[in-house]
Amino acid sequence: MNELTRADTGCDLLCDLMSPGLDIPPTKYEVFANPPLKAMLGQVRFPPVLKIANLSALSALQDDIRDEWPDFTQEQQINLVIGPGGQQPQPGPQQIFRFTSADKVWNIVLTTDAVTIETTGGGKYSAYEEFAKRFRQVWDGLREHFAPAAVLGQGLRYIDHLEEGARSPKEWARLINPELMGPLAGRLGAGLEQAISDYRFRDGDTVLIFKHGIIPTGPENVPGYLLDFDHFTDQPRDDVSTDAVMERFAGYHEQSYAFFRWCVTDEALEGFRGD
Repeated sequence: MNELTRADTGCDLLCDLMSPGLDIPPTKYEVFANPPLKAMLGQVRFPPVLKIANLSALSALQDDIRDEWPDFTQEQQINLVIGPGGQQPQPGPQQIFRFTSADKVWNIVLTTDAVTIETTGGGKYSAYEEFAKRFRQVWDGLREHFAPAAVLGQGLRYIDHLEEGARSPKEWARLINPELMGPLAGRLGAGLEQAISDYRFRDGDTVLIFKHGIIPTGPENVPGYLLDFDHFTDQPRDDVSTDAVMERFAGYHEQSYAFFRWCVTDEALEGFRGD
């Protein structure tokens, strides 16, 4: 894959405006043979379009994307609120329409007020460019068939988990920037099994939630080091053009990638690159 530099994104000004204020320099984008990515998703929320719940209306969108997204399922999501009386279902389960790519790696999750494209990674995630190509196609189709009136929110999230076995904090410091490890790499690391830090940065209408730490994850509770980058905005915008949506995603991606590269050491990068 080609490397993507800051100039290649075409969003220099946007990235400057949307920076969460971190003193982290931009870096060249590199696609790894063994990425630690476990999941990524991009989402755009919009005012409810009830016609999306009509399968006959949805069929026009399906016809446009069927070649790339051949599998379709309809699901229901029931929201639960836990209160004094235990779990209480809320009225009106939400209809979810899921389109899956031919290689089973990517999913579109569509509701009447949001569209999400997600992948579970697992070494099958190719590059941001593929996500951008797929989201552009889907958003073009939504604009054509359902004409969302505004963008109410938008976000891009990357969840990485370095799984190197049960390492001590001092051993993790070989792979993770020592500035993140802090006192855990010293006396506080003795016998430590789990430690999570949660940071929230804001710059204007852009928020970055960054979580990191030693934590087991997945169905088998595999030990590892979590790096979770969640960029988003809840500021409504009238510009629903595909270019505007993708430009914001590009800015979020570049910020997340630069932060990720700062979080890991050269030794970790060599492992991601493989042979």
